[in-house]
Amino acid sequence: MPKVSICIPTYNRERYLQETLASVFAQTYKDYEVVVVDDGSTDNTAQVVKDAAHDVRYCWQQNQGEAAARNKLVVLARGRYISFIDSDDLLVPDAIERMVTAIEAEPDDVIVYGPYLRIDENGKPGKRSKHKLYSGHITERLFQEIVVHPNGSMWPKTVLEDIGEFDTSLRVCTDYDLALRASTKYRFLALPEPTFLHRRHANNVSGYSFANCKAQLDMLHHFYHQGGKALISPRCATKRLAKQGYRAGRCALREGLCDMAQQLLTESLRRRFSLKTLFWLLVSLGKGRTAVLKPHHERSQP
Repeated sequence: MPKVSICIPTYNRERYLQETLASVFAQTYKDYEVVVVDDGSTDNTAQVVKDAAHDVRYCWQQNQGEAAARNKLVVLARGRYISFIDSDDLLVPDAIERMVTAIEAEPDDVIVYGPYLRIDENGKPGKRSKHKLYSGHITERLFQEIVVHPNGSMWPKTVLEDIGEFDTSLRVCTDYDLALRASTKYRFLALPEPTFLHRRHANNVSGYSFANCKAQLDMLHHFYHQGGKALISPRCATKRLAKQGYRAGRCALREGLCDMAQQLLTESLRRRFSLKTLFWLLVSLGKGRTAVLKPHHERSQP
């Protein structure tokens, strides 16, 4: 059996998948298998995998979302360790070697992760991630900001089996939710050098929208009240939930959802006073009042 399973969830990524696979095959560490779960692609993803120069275990399933694809990958993986990479991102050539070395130097099960470098849709390098990474029991740090990504990380398969599946009920942040849950039981080990290249393009799933920001707020709220409270200080929780509520409120306002913006910005303000939040709450109240005063035929315009 291979020591590492490099797991790739994909959906209509024929443009980038070949390059992702090439970054996997170029790894300096060789004791691995490659598993691809195709979440119902309608493009030429299957042909890209078939044309790959190396063996790839390929599984197609009806479209169920990224969380379901990752869950299937965990089931199919035969390695002792699992490392995910999205089908539009790239692994750094020695990433797997460095993560295996780090994970096997620890006396107990840990999750190893590293920073990333940004690239654009054509692979042009950008800036390094500015987030400071932390090692140890990092629940409070992780609650404050997303520092752990499934890409460029390595998980003992037993850890993933222990903490449970990626939550398929969440539309976004399934990896963030999983990392938070894992942090309540296991240590994380941060590597100093980048482990993957993160591609930003128009079709990234985690766009900055009201729906995505609100989903993250709901997830954080649920995690805090369903086990995270014992590990996160009230001050940290208040600040984080207020900040995410502000983001969701701003997105709602930008998308014309004035009532929702008022509700979220009010809740954010109650949690933690901020002049910035107060300003945008007043803006949302003004826009909502303007909409009410418009003639009916004007309000019905898109």
